[in-house]
Amino acid sequence: MKNVVKSLGVVAGLFTVMTVWAQTGAVSGTRYGKGQDSVSCVRSLSLYQQDFQHGNYEAAIENWRKVWRDCPQSSVNNVPRGITMYQTFIAKELDQNKKKALVDTLMMIYEQGMILRPQNKGNYLTNMAQDIIRFADTPENQPKLLKILEETMITEKEKTSALVYANYMKKILELNAIGKLSDEELLDDYTIVSDYISEAIKKTSNEELAKARDMIDDDFARSSAASCENLLNIYGAKYDDNKENPDFLRKLTRMLVRKECTDSELFEKASEQQYALNPSPDAAYNMAQLFLKRDNFEKAVEYFEYAIKEETEPFEKAKYNNMLGQIMLTRYNKYTDAKKYAIEAIKLRPDWGQPYVLLANTYASGPKCGDDDYEKQYVYWVVVDKLQKAKAVDPDISAAVDPKIRDFSQHFPKKEEAFFRGIQEGAAINIGCWVNETTKARFTN
Repeated sequence: MKNVVKSLGVVAGLFTVMTVWAQTGAVSGTRYGKGQDSVSCVRSLSLYQQDFQHGNYEAAIENWRKVWRDCPQSSVNNVPRGITMYQTFIAKELDQNKKKALVDTLMMIYEQGMILRPQNKGNYLTNMAQDIIRFADTPENQPKLLKILEETMITEKEKTSALVYANYMKKILELNAIGKLSDEELLDDYTIVSDYISEAIKKTSNEELAKARDMIDDDFARSSAASCENLLNIYGAKYDDNKENPDFLRKLTRMLVRKECTDSELFEKASEQQYALNPSPDAAYNMAQLFLKRDNFEKAVEYFEYAIKEETEPFEKAKYNNMLGQIMLTRYNKYTDAKKYAIEAIKLRPDWGQPYVLLANTYASGPKCGDDDYEKQYVYWVVVDKLQKAKAVDPDISAAVDPKIRDFSQHFPKKEEAFFRGIQEGAAINIGCWVNETTKARFTN
């Protein structure tokens, strides 16, 4: 490793060498160069590729450097192979000064790679950020890292990976925690990344992004900036100057809903203003929230129905369906309607456990199907089925669901009478009437 670092020289020297290419492929614009330079390039390319393929990076790096200097376009693999070798050198290097020089060179390869292969810019930016976090996650590198992550989101748009959003959020939260980023700046940055990821979800319906957004929201919610008092102070001071700005109103109301700060006067007037300016699904949802708090369920249902009709993002639409299903169950005892909205939410977001819980509660609360009291207990098999499905698709809710499974399992029919009815454990049973589900027989002793 000592010889490798010595042969590489300092980063400034490598940059200097690159800027004084002479009569090579780099200068002529050809793949290999011309004349003797072409012969030299082909030879160096062949030698470094052989060593690279055998994992002999310390031998490969000398000829790779010649290729990188004289004919970088000679192979599409020059950039990724250079990155791989330097990542390996950095991981092994113990001397911090030498390690820093290697990291700087790695960053240079990424930067030149984006020039040589602009079509790969998003991928290089993503990996560049990861390597800074992996090898050089120091305070002085934080501004550069954030800039790279921001540029990645702008470049990749809906193709941005969930990891980029998560890393960006992690870094701004760290800066806020040590006083390098104010609560207001954190709020602004969080809103930006939240908007980016929400837009990506609308275009892709990517479940991984949806989970990342939930995680980002949870992380922000735990920060000091996310207190209701803070949000009301920050947004309240900006309200009068921005009340005609639909984007501002959308960000404000969305944030207050996420933090459950909806009892405030600011939320009320912002929601009404937002809907007046732009009756979007977001705005309709906020109006529904207002009327729920006023116990005007009829108006709340109207706004939920409008939000469901107009919403195009599956994850938001699933949320609206689930909430309306809850209202149908708990306020109106309309069990078939509650079932309908729960099933629609499941279709829109099959990896979300809450609609399955709603469906289980609906079956448990609604009219029991069967010719006698014994058969009417069969529905609890379906109830437990839905709760177990909720756990399977969304393990995070297991702690809340497990007690329900235990409680409802106690309502299973008795095994002794099942014998006289000719029903065996595990037999397929159809629950008719409004439930209309097929399940397996299970019993209590």
